[in-house]
Amino acid sequence: MLEQSNTGGCLTTSYVMRRFLNEKHSLAKAAIIWIAISSLSVLALAAFEYRSGVQELSDKASATETLLAERLAQHDAHLSALGAVVRMSPAEPSPSIQGLSENILTRYPRIVDIATFRLDAGAARMVRYGQAGGAEAKDMRLLDELPKLSNVGDIAARAVVGEHAYDLFKLVEPGRILRLRIDANALLDGDKTPQDYSTKLTLNNETLALHGATQSAILAATASIIMTSHTQPLEMEIRRKFGVGELVPLRLAIPLIAGLAAITWLAVSYQETQAERRRQEKRAALLKQEATLAHAGRVNALGEMASGIAHELAQPVAAMLSQSQAARRALNMGRQDILEKALDANIREAKRAGDILGRMRAYISGAPADIRMVPLSEAIAEAMRLIEGDIKARGVAVDMIVPLGLPAVPIDVVSFQQVIHNLVRNAADAVAGCSSPLITLEARRERDGVAILVADNGPGIETGSLHRIFEPFFTTKADGMGLGLPLSSRLIERMDGSLEAHNDNGATFIIRLPLGELS
Repeated sequence: MLEQSNTGGCLTTSYVMRRFLNEKHSLAKAAIIWIAISSLSVLALAAFEYRSGVQELSDKASATETLLAERLAQHDAHLSALGAVVRMSPAEPSPSIQGLSENILTRYPRIVDIATFRLDAGAARMVRYGQAGGAEAKDMRLLDELPKLSNVGDIAARAVVGEHAYDLFKLVEPGRILRLRIDANALLDGDKTPQDYSTKLTLNNETLALHGATQSAILAATASIIMTSHTQPLEMEIRRKFGVGELVPLRLAIPLIAGLAAITWLAVSYQETQAERRRQEKRAALLKQEATLAHAGRVNALGEMASGIAHELAQPVAAMLSQSQAARRALNMGRQDILEKALDANIREAKRAGDILGRMRAYISGAPADIRMVPLSEAIAEAMRLIEGDIKARGVAVDMIVPLGLPAVPIDVVSFQQVIHNLVRNAADAVAGCSSPLITLEARRERDGVAILVADNGPGIETGSLHRIFEPFFTTKADGMGLGLPLSSRLIERMDGSLEAHNDNGATFIIRLPLGELS
């Protein structure tokens, strides 16, 4: 009874601890989800506020463009009216021009100066109009600020550097130029620029005026206006800056985050309750299946092992059978030389079968591979020597591109030869029936190792099967076992290499092996 009581206490303690840990896990999970959802919601809110601000910017830009177009049209109208009066006043200073200029300067403060220029033999007589003291005349040399106007009625605009203004010139008649100077700051109503906005006005890439916000912001949007006036080709940039408080207003963000916290906690709590119930149900089912799955796994591994051994030994046994039949014919013919060659080949294939069995035992037991440094060209030549007879008998041409200067690589010679043998045999099967069957075997140096390519000019590998060809027991051949390529891939991996396949005018298999030195 004492033992039962102690056990019950341990179980109760364990349950309490597990419940406590689950609650901590739920709290942490809810916090992570809440942070993620809150972040996304805040970003969505910021995106909405940003979009609203951009729309406001667009509306302001449209209104500003309309206002600016009206004012530029007024300037053109003033030029036309003043030009007409100047043409009717050959003698200057002219009271008519003075009166009209005073009226324009009074009603349009952005026009700060009106003047005429009479050009005569490299000099000019300038008369300024509209000032309180009356017209002011002054003789002067021709200045670079006067543009070259060829035809009567031509108009040119030029920025006044350093004065935030620009001049409008018009040739009213031969030798007489009218000028209006416009204050760019007054043109933009810079004193009315909202706090979060800034404006920039340029003429022919010269900055005329800058107004508005200068403080830093995390985000900004810009609208550009290019005036279509041919007389005053002004360009304007309106920039709106967004602060954190504007993108994420607290009056909206705080209720949103608090509500998401409550919803997240309720959702996670419900999800954890349902998950715990499902875990208890699955645990009982898993315990029941565990023994069956373990037994099935052992049986499956045994079957795969046996199939692999049979597949590996099939090639040397077939070769021994072929050489034995050749030996019998040589014996009947009395050809001692052929008989000796056949027996030597049988001995070689028997040793090869023994090597394969030894390698399979080492592979199954987990023993390390027999890695040796071998010149790559020699290893490939020996592998091809074992299969060249079969390839010639099939009438398949082999194009060998194996430079003699290739470095030595650390490989298991028997395994490497077996992989080359499998890939070349598969290529020969693939080109069977082709009009000009060809297998290309190429070896080349790469940055960190070497690559051996085995390619054929057959139909290639079906696209749907390309990603499965290295799966055990998957085959596209009618009489295939689906073990050659998976075993080849594993053998290359034991040499720290890789085996890959793709289609390129036929199937191409690439073995990549690293360079290295044995320790």
